[in-house]
Amino acid sequence: MIEFLGITAGVLNTIRLFPQVYKSWITKETKDLSGYFLLILFLQSVCLILYGLLKSDYYIVYMNVSPLVCSVILAILKMKQG
Repeated sequence: MIEFLGITAGVLNTIRLFPQVYKSWITKETKDLSGYFLLILFLQSVCLILYGLLKSDYYIVYMNVSPLVCSVILAILKMKQG
């Protein structure tokens, strides 16, 4: 049961930003996205990836690569809008 909860949390963490990236990509609209939100999301992902690497817990690393990529995509889309 504990592993199931961990896997479920990891999967939800991995896919949580896909709808926002999709909507922003299609509508080309990111004015309602907070720059602070994106910065915090980016830093959180980087810190968790480093933590996972230092602890040799690659599950943590794998589950935080996708949010990192999503935060970068959203930041790029936001910067393109000006």
